[in-house]
Amino acid sequence: MARPQYRRSAFFRFAVALPLLLGALSGLLLWPIYREAVDHIRAQVHAAIERDSWDLEVEFHENGIDGLIAAIDQRQARQLDASTLYLLIDSKGDILAGSLAHWPASVPREDRAWAEFPTERGEQAEGQVFGLFGQRWLLVGRRSPLASFDRSLALQLCWTVAAMFALSALAAAWFSARLRRRLRGLAQDAERIRAGDLARRLWLSPRRDEIDDLAERFNRTFADLERLVDGTRQVSSHLAHDLRRPLQAARQHLEELAHRSNLDGPARAAIESSLAEVDQLLGTFAALLRLARLQAGGFERSSEWIDLERVVADAVELYTPLANAAGHQLRAKLAPCRVQGDRHLWFQLLQNLIENAINHGHSDIDVELQATGELSVRDHGPGVATESLPHLGERFYRADPARSTPGIGIGLALARAIAEHHGATLTFENAEPGLRARVRPRK
Repeated sequence: MARPQYRRSAFFRFAVALPLLLGALSGLLLWPIYREAVDHIRAQVHAAIERDSWDLEVEFHENGIDGLIAAIDQRQARQLDASTLYLLIDSKGDILAGSLAHWPASVPREDRAWAEFPTERGEQAEGQVFGLFGQRWLLVGRRSPLASFDRSLALQLCWTVAAMFALSALAAAWFSARLRRRLRGLAQDAERIRAGDLARRLWLSPRRDEIDDLAERFNRTFADLERLVDGTRQVSSHLAHDLRRPLQAARQHLEELAHRSNLDGPARAAIESSLAEVDQLLGTFAALLRLARLQAGGFERSSEWIDLERVVADAVELYTPLANAAGHQLRAKLAPCRVQGDRHLWFQLLQNLIENAINHGHSDIDVELQATGELSVRDHGPGVATESLPHLGERFYRADPARSTPGIGIGLALARAIAEHHGATLTFENAEPGLRARVRPRK
């Protein structure tokens, strides 16, 4: 099962990982502070209890049990510290003095034992137990602020971690969205370059940061590629242009020879065969020049609205006799469709695709036009090797089975250039059986 698109995004992982990391780090940093504060309060409470119990223990050793009871009663009457708690019981558990109504169940009767217990009002208290002579037990305690402080501090720490998480999540989302927009712009520029706009370059920001440095390196690479491609185009265009003149002169001489009446049959047949080959070469050079002009932007994009269904129907009508002569059917399934563009260029694209299907498919051909503007031409022949599919439409490329047939690999390159001139894409796929050429308008 494929993962959702957003989960594969590095920006999504960054936007999730950063808040989690900062939240965890803030929790780890604040936890020692929290524990130190709690331990400090507990130490203060214990120190106060120990000072109070020390004074009462001295009173007991100096004045006995009666002096201890009097000291406890006096402390309660004076109420110097409302948080203090006392309880003195005898061996039977009867209360001799103190502010508690009974001995807390959670407090063990062990000498010097520390315990936490709730008061009658539900408050949390801490105390220390002292075993006295005659099986008497003294509990000295204090109402501890530790429980409420613990809850308050823990809540504040949780809010702090949550706020850190939320703020870092917002910051990561803002940064990721900003960087994503920037990279999306670079990707769009690169896609336009890949589509044939070799003069375009990646946009550079005034900051000149690491991304700009990388984009500038890509721009230098694109400039080198543009020079290489332009050089290749110029060489092929110049060759095509320079060779047309001598070929046309040779064709004219051959025509003059063909009109002579003293030629025998074999000589006339040889001249006519040479004329056909020269015409094929001239057609190839014309296609090369048109391809170079298209790729160089020599054709202005027409804003005329044309009936593409009519153009496709005319191309099918033109090539139906040729397909029938080869023993195949040319079928068309057309939907009404209007597009902007050059009627003659669209017709040229259809011609090249149908001729390719007739020459190399050796089978019936299906031409389909959808109302969305998607156009496909499919034969039912052997198809091509999978590794050859991405190269179909490249200048001078011919798949292995096509190398034994006439042609030099210009037709599909010209068809692709025409499609891209109209803002469409031309792709090829094995239809099993056969090869399908598909022209899709860009969204």
